[in-house]
Amino acid sequence: MASRMEFLEYLRKNKFVVPACTSCGKRAWPPALHCPSCLAKTELRPASKKGTLVEFASSHLRGREGVFGMIEMEDGFRIVGSLSGEKLYKGMKVKMVECGLSPADGAPYYRFSPL
Repeated sequence: MASRMEFLEYLRKNKFVVPACTSCGKRAWPPALHCPSCLAKTELRPASKKGTLVEFASSHLRGREGVFGMIEMEDGFRIVGSLSGEKLYKGMKVKMVECGLSPADGAPYYRFSPL
């Protein structure tokens, strides 16, 4: 069974895993102990780090500057992350280049760049 603590431990090690249903195989995002479709238990499994940029926007807030976007991952769920690259556009293929927990507050983060 995939617990939140196990998920965070993988992120702390820069490893991207996602809970998957032990019965139907569907990915549970955000991470959950039970499948959103059939309610069976989940277990952590490696996930693809590739996806498609759905939307993006720039932030000019002090301390939060950067470009952030919604990515449709190949495994069928969406995730929000920061983006690098100069010529970003909707529909472009991207890859997660880093994930982890922020040293400042322990919040998960995901960084993407164009493929």
